[in-house]
Amino acid sequence: MKKFFHIIGYNFQGNNLNFLKKFSGWWQCMTTSAWMLMSLYSGNIKATDDNALAAYLDDVEAEIGKPGIAEWVKRKYSWIKGRTSLWWLVQKHGIEKWLWHQGIRGTAKFYNKTMTYEILLRVLPDHPVMIGTNKIGGLPGGHIILAIGFDENQNIICHDPAGNATTKYKNRNGSMVVYPVEYLHKFTGDKFYALHWVTI
Repeated sequence: MKKFFHIIGYNFQGNNLNFLKKFSGWWQCMTTSAWMLMSLYSGNIKATDDNALAAYLDDVEAEIGKPGIAEWVKRKYSWIKGRTSLWWLVQKHGIEKWLWHQGIRGTAKFYNKTMTYEILLRVLPDHPVMIGTNKIGGLPGGHIILAIGFDENQNIICHDPAGNATTKYKNRNGSMVVYPVEYLHKFTGDKFYALHWVTI
């Protein structure tokens, strides 16, 4: 079977630093997906480097560590409450800050429930895409995965930081899992949240 995908390292969120049990790895799907995405664009960002990922989480999460981009975004947008790393806008600014620091110029393009599968298939050949899902694999709420490509049947190839959703996450290996569009659609709807990097 022919496949198209970006070569990106995989990171399992369950092994992430939990900051002395203050911020479990199981709350880190969005940050882990952002970290894997950034690793494609900078050789200094390693998808499998949990210590560096923890430093990024510290930057985008106001509830832990030292002040960073999260606090700056909260001051600018007072409506951002709770766990800041779970907000798309915070991750957008975090990705831009970290890639710009590496000399990678561009922008994190956010789709505010405007991504469709037609757009996704057009974007994926050039960019991996963070996708927002809801209750995928039996999870109680939202979950973020990283689409890295597709196959000849237009099934979406993903790095799912929690494992394989089709096994209800009993299989914790979420590297290059293949999710048919029909399956993903049940957890995204016709239009969904998404984000990808655009180099300029």
